[in-house]
Amino acid sequence: MAHQWTRQQKIQRCIWAVAFSACIGVGAITGAQLKGDKQKEEAITQFRATSAADQIAALEDQKQVLLGQRATLQRKLDAFHERVKEREEEKARWAEKATRSK
Repeated sequence: MAHQWTRQQKIQRCIWAVAFSACIGVGAITGAQLKGDKQKEEAITQFRATSAADQIAALEDQKQVLLGQRATLQRKLDAFHERVKEREEEKARWAEKATRSK
């Protein structure tokens, strides 16, 4: 027959399980953060090792990417503002119809 655990033993085992899980989770997050920091440092070191002309070219490429993203986001923002304006106009029309019908 299996040994029956008391309520206190069950709670104690649960606490230990949660504690171990927390340690493992914190370790995984810390390791991922350290790896990301190391990769960032390597990228910076590699970037600094390149010539000025190559750095400028890389920065210009990045600038073009960012400008493209900005244009896309601006179009989405403009479309959103247009939809908001249309909704407000629709509300005004409904309010006007409601006041006329009274």
